[in-house]
Amino acid sequence: MERERHEPTFGKQDMAEVNFRARPRDYPRTRDEPRIPWVAIALGVAAALAIAMGLIEWNARRQAAAMTAELMRPMTKSEQAAFDREMSKLDEQLTRDLEAVMPRSVRLSAPAERYFPLPLRPGERCMSGHRLKRIEGGWQDVPDQPC
Repeated sequence: MERERHEPTFGKQDMAEVNFRARPRDYPRTRDEPRIPWVAIALGVAAALAIAMGLIEWNARRQAAAMTAELMRPMTKSEQAAFDREMSKLDEQLTRDLEAVMPRSVRLSAPAERYFPLPLRPGERCMSGHRLKRIEGGWQDVPDQPC
């Protein structure tokens, strides 16, 4: 017995009969809805900050190297002459200021006499500028006679 095969056919649908299910609130979003890429934005901001900080550091190092090169440059003859003139003016000014400030008694006093320590006698020793005298059981400091 042979049956005849019939392909199903669909006629024009009446859309009034079609019902769609309501989507629940916790249903995952579909790809059609726009999403804000927070991770990409955060990585972009971090990369921009790192680049800006790197450029600032590079510029600071470049300027420091230029200043160092300028300071290490030897003076020309005209600059050296101007520097020497300025230093001599400052020395003269310093001398005048010292003479004005220093009391007259100090200027007129005789220079301090040079001290010559007495030689060490038997039983004495000099340590760190202090004269020590040998006593029974050790050493005694002699404060009035430095060595």
